[in-house]
Amino acid sequence: MTTDPDLLGPVVHRYRVSHGRLALITVAAVVLAAVMGALTTPMMLSGYSYQYSTAIGFGITVTVFAATLAVFLVVHVARQGLSETFEVRDAGLAHTAKGRTRAWPWQAVTAVTPFHPRRSTFLTRLVIRDYRCTVAFADGAKIRFSGALDGHELLEHAIRTGSAVGGQAPRR
Repeated sequence: MTTDPDLLGPVVHRYRVSHGRLALITVAAVVLAAVMGALTTPMMLSGYSYQYSTAIGFGITVTVFAATLAVFLVVHVARQGLSETFEVRDAGLAHTAKGRTRAWPWQAVTAVTPFHPRRSTFLTRLVIRDYRCTVAFADGAKIRFSGALDGHELLEHAIRTGSAVGGQAPRR
């Protein structure tokens, strides 16, 4: 049961999802896949490919991994939309993604579940997998945000403060 965002009062704070880091990683993955593919192809087509078997295997592995990563990131950004925002309002929360705005009053929040991995590594921070939070509402709707959101911990705190769901959830 979403409501009209204008009924929730003025915007107290707006949080935007930043896809800049993901775009840079995607471009780097595409470039890496293209370069490794371009270097591996002549070795495979030469008459002496048996001499380059280790290099060919490495080149194919890196090319496939980089291309898969690029496709994954493009699909992720396409699913989320390029301009995703969360608005904390006086009486509730509004979420805009792909041109669609949904809003809920604070009393509709039923759960706030953050997830922090046990170990945060360079790779988890690089691909923004070091923090995720799911907010559940009384109507069954859920919204999720990650470390790609500028001020993600502040948004979680604002949701906990505004809603009846207080306290800190256990770390998993």
